[in-house]
Amino acid sequence: MYSVIGVVCLAKWKKFVIPLTATDLLDVKLEIERNKIVNFSLNYGTKISESFFEVYRGDTAHDFLHEQRYRIIPEPTPIPTMGKDLNDVFNFYLDQIKENFARYKRYYLERMKGR
Repeated sequence: MYSVIGVVCLAKWKKFVIPLTATDLLDVKLEIERNKIVNFSLNYGTKISESFFEVYRGDTAHDFLHEQRYRIIPEPTPIPTMGKDLNDVFNFYLDQIKENFARYKRYYLERMKGR
């Protein structure tokens, strides 16, 4: 019979929200192990009327790096890492969302009008 003496968890999750405007938020979750990102999720959402809608997501859930552009299709679309580590990939997509969220929102609103 075996017994567990102690468990060492080297990974830490960090969660925070970056307000982009009064109605637009970027929800960030990072799993960090030995000072490197091993998993992450970036969720951009917006408030329309009184409801909150997820517009764009980039993450490592489902065991692969992918994005979900809800204006087009809700299923995950794989993203190539192009040989970069997850720290670089995370920073690239963080910057992309911060710079382009207004465009993502516009596309999302245009797509929702047609439904």
